[in-house]
Amino acid sequence: MTLNPAYEAIGKGFVQQYYAIFDDPAQRPNLINMYNTETSFMTFEGQQIQGAVKIMEKLTSLSFQKINRIITAVDSQPMFDGGVLINVLGRLQTDEDPPHAYLQTFVLKPIGASFYVQHDLFRLALHDTCDDDPPHAYSQVFVLKPLGNSFFCQHDIFRLGIHDTA
Repeated sequence: MTLNPAYEAIGKGFVQQYYAIFDDPAQRPNLINMYNTETSFMTFEGQQIQGAVKIMEKLTSLSFQKINRIITAVDSQPMFDGGVLINVLGRLQTDEDPPHAYLQTFVLKPIGASFYVQHDLFRLALHDTCDDDPPHAYSQVFVLKPLGNSFFCQHDIFRLGIHDTA
């Protein structure tokens, strides 16, 4: 396959669709259709999960009902197999909790004329700091490919976790 020239539109469209379904507790179980039965992986706050059923067990076990989400940035890159690498930076507030920055990375893999989520990594950007001018959170995503007995970096996305709080 070759690079998908529509990678930016695919990335932004996917993020809109995914969060529209995720943020509605009644619709959240429908996310199972975005994952592959056996080959999808999720890392949720450090917990490793494999397969659509187990991923959905995790997502439907989340107890919050109300979500306020602000997407600060969506960075996408085309992958050489026709897939799309997506990195999302945003702010998330659940129920009455204070808002927190979050980072979520997706790797979409082509399947026919569509895509499925092969990899999904989610992490709240929580930092224990009291400085007046604290360092900013950042996200950096690497995709490594084998090269002989080593690896090379095929994809690299870097984003500072700076949000407009006004």
